[in-house]
Amino acid sequence: MRNKTSVILLAAAIVLGGVGWWVASSRDSATEADFTAKPLFPGLTAKVNDVAGLEIATSKALFRIERGESADQWTMPSREGYPVRADLVRKNILGIAGLESIEPRTDKPEHYDLLQVSEPDQYKPADDAAKSDPGPILVRLTDARPEALASIIVGKVKSYPVGGKPGQYHVRKPSEARAWLAQGILELPADPAQWLVKDLIKVDRARVARATVTHPDGEVLTIVRAPAKPDSSGVDFTPDPMPAGLVIKSQFDVNAVAGALNWLSFDDVARADSKDFSKAVTTEIVTLDGMKVTVRSIPAEDGKKVWVTLAATFDPALAQPDAEVKPEEAKKQAEEGMARVDGWAYLINESTGRDLTRRLNDLIEPPKKEDGDKKEG
Repeated sequence: MRNKTSVILLAAAIVLGGVGWWVASSRDSATEADFTAKPLFPGLTAKVNDVAGLEIATSKALFRIERGESADQWTMPSREGYPVRADLVRKNILGIAGLESIEPRTDKPEHYDLLQVSEPDQYKPADDAAKSDPGPILVRLTDARPEALASIIVGKVKSYPVGGKPGQYHVRKPSEARAWLAQGILELPADPAQWLVKDLIKVDRARVARATVTHPDGEVLTIVRAPAKPDSSGVDFTPDPMPAGLVIKSQFDVNAVAGALNWLSFDDVARADSKDFSKAVTTEIVTLDGMKVTVRSIPAEDGKKVWVTLAATFDPALAQPDAEVKPEEAKKQAEEGMARVDGWAYLINESTGRDLTRRLNDLIEPPKKEDGDKKEG
């Protein structure tokens, strides 16, 4: 009897637990039979070239993106006018203009949080699973005046676009009570940094001739290419000089110093002169083809991440005859890289920051004794 009662109570709990979601997401019975897909913003497609700004609000951030002198130039004022990805901006302008409502959802404010279509500053996650979602993203498209051309809150994603097939999103116009299930193609990062142009200066480890890390206290770590091993297809590095009687702790860690610029990305950006780099660790990475990249690193405010500046130059005297990258290509990369990074400081992750600020003792240790060399107790 007790088991039967438990089953009944469990079933009731499941049913009641799903009521809130069903109420919020189910279609209105009055319109279910005859509802057809309709543009959320009729006529907006013809005005996409008039869009001069995007104002974006989330529960954690508020930022604006502005068009520059051409349609391919976009910047973020809150990041000192740093360039924004034009392809991402255009994708979302066209995506919002093309949104179609396909099913009506709730018009009751008490259910907005379930669909994540509340005003961002009023949003409260409905459950623990929702805490990892971006939550509601309010996007306002403006013209040059700036007057609003369209405003939409994009909430819980039902499905993402795949292979050209539209995704499905729960949305609501801020001026209207009704929420909708809409279809379209959107890619709306909630993090402002994800809108920024991420191209910095890329240097494959295989191009590197040597790397030198100089600390403010005067300690210098230099690593160079190690002699090629018959059984290895990759390029390894070694400290120079290698202290007698010691061995490398981890070849991966040594190689990571030379490869620190292999896939360099960043989490935030600021003007370089807004940071104090007077006591920075300086890392110089020199390539076989004559390019030299100088990185200055200081600890970030959280004590984990690192702020860096980058500078790239080309010196034909450093180029080696057998380099895979031609000197003219290396020179072009250095010039184009400097045009992007000059005057900027970048917040990078803890792992890359550690690779750029290594000391010799981080990389070497006494050789481990083999079992046969251990003394018997």
